Amino acid sequence: MSQNSEPKGLKRRSFLKVLGAGGAAAATVGCSSENVGKLIPYLVSPDQTVPGVSNYYATTCRECAAACGVIAETRDGRAIKLEGNPAHPLNRGALCARGQSALQGLYNPDRFRGPMVKQGNAWKAVSWDEAITLVSQKLAGARGAAANAVFVNQHESGSFGVFLDEWLAANGMRPHLSVDFEADEAAILAHRAAYGVAWPRFNFGAAKLILSFGADFLDGWGASVPQQLDFAEARAKVEGAPRFVYVGPRRSLTGLNADQWIPCTPGGELAIVNFLRGQGDANAAAQASGVDAATLQALAAELRAATPALVLAAGTGPNGFEVATAAAQLTQQVGAGAVDAAGGAAALEGITPLASFVAEVERMRAGQVPVAFFRGANPAYTLPASYKFAEALAKVPFKVSFSLYPDETTELCDVVLPDLHALESWGDAQPVRGTIGVQQPAMDPVFKDTRATGDVLLAIAKKDATLAARYPQADYRNWVLSRFPGGVQGFTAAAPTGLAAGTAPTRTAPAAAPQRALAAPAQAAQGDLFFVTYPSPVLGDGRGANKPWLQELPDPVTKVLWSSWVEIHPETAAKMGIERGDIVEVKTAAGSVKAPAFLYLGIRPDTVAMALGQGH
Repeated sequence: MSQNSEPKGLKRRSFLKVLGAGGAAAATVGCSSENVGKLIPYLVSPDQTVPGVSNYYATTCRECAAACGVIAETRDGRAIKLEGNPAHPLNRGALCARGQSALQGLYNPDRFRGPMVKQGNAWKAVSWDEAITLVSQKLAGARGAAANAVFVNQHESGSFGVFLDEWLAANGMRPHLSVDFEADEAAILAHRAAYGVAWPRFNFGAAKLILSFGADFLDGWGASVPQQLDFAEARAKVEGAPRFVYVGPRRSLTGLNADQWIPCTPGGELAIVNFLRGQGDANAAAQASGVDAATLQALAAELRAATPALVLAAGTGPNGFEVATAAAQLTQQVGAGAVDAAGGAAALEGITPLASFVAEVERMRAGQVPVAFFRGANPAYTLPASYKFAEALAKVPFKVSFSLYPDETTELCDVVLPDLHALESWGDAQPVRGTIGVQQPAMDPVFKDTRATGDVLLAIAKKDATLAARYPQADYRNWVLSRFPGGVQGFTAAAPTGLAAGTAPTRTAPAAAPQRALAAPAQAAQGDLFFVTYPSPVLGDGRGANKPWLQELPDPVTKVLWSSWVEIHPETAAKMGIERGDIVEVKTAAGSVKAPAFLYLGIRPDTVAMALGQGH
């Protein structure tokens, strides 16, 4: 085999080397001109490692904001399996597919190997000292305007947000933006108004009736793992299991678990929930929702007879905030005992409102932002195109990404300072109130020239003589230990179980939340069909699209994998001459997309739907 016979791009042997077995394979085959490593057995095994014997580390999953507890199995110094932590109060030993796939993020061959600086349109590898010096110089040059700098961080509970805000304040900058584009902001605002918390625990077992208006609590809406456990336990009762009714234009995985599906028009949910609250008559609600009046009257009678009842609503669509608010208010009236405000997912507190983020985007567009940082967030992909984020970011003179992988936002930046993976990092989290989740490395970094963002920020601070004295800690790990309840001893005692009693340091509270959620800019259009989009239960908002395990996991409803698709009702497809698998084009005022057609009875004939998450 010649050295030029292999196609460009990722080489199979390179992928195997990342997994720790390819060094020997590549050396044996001898078909690559790359420098290869060799597998050398331990002479002195580190950390009591015994060849062929597994060690286990209790740590925290960071694949979403919920911060579930995981047990990482390592063998010969490599993490090989993740499972839920049975002692963890949030996920109670369960772990979703996204959590299981974290290993493929850890070993992903596309990970940045070290710091890089953009020269022209190409990336150039540089040393950490060069990269840190460059960022320090840019910060010093923007000192007078540093208050206008923007730091966008993935939303996560725990100490890092506090550390980050302290670092930003020391450099004369404002608190960071803690974003989670998967979060249902409208529902969070409705919950906070009704229950005083962002995400309570829904006690499905206490309810006689569960009524969901598009709230896909089994698909990824909110804290999905504990919700799946609680729902399964409630429905497994021999007697007294709650009846479940799902209302929405498309029947999701959550809807497929319902006893009854009421297909309403997109946006018609508000008319139904208001009718159930005694506002308006059945005929008006039927006309607005596309559901016959008799069905609505029967639902209202059932709701009156079933107390307590749990009414949930997703805050999607143009009137999503109103629907979520009305549903929460209705639950307050009929759901005594069905909502536990104190027992919910504390990790969802403190998410920056979308309106605040959009305001920063407009400041970028106006040329008012001298420096922008991005860590774990990819707004260039996630935000609707109508926000024109890339255009706004181009007006920022200096942009830094801490991303582990190439993504749309990182490609627009000037410097990459690659972070460690969560399974290589130190930290903590606040999954539920009164409990701290420990985050500890399950193994040494896969790529030795990557660094924890906390360590990088400390190094930048120590380049400035006026800031160095503020950070006596050698690294971010020691900073965390200095803040952990009980210090080093407290952390050491908590490490075996991954849990400690107490409250993790809390970031500075964000600016006052708007009175309502900010919907995406509306696009006026006249079409023959409604178009509905929804987060993929597997890929989320797209952050899981680079993991083959998730791509190969069939969508739980359509069973489609490795692709996008358009869901269309068989009757509508027959009228339009469309058969399953035909490539169809969906056009809206915002743009168009082509994908195979999937004929699905669980969607209204006047609606087509697509999952988000692909299209990178």
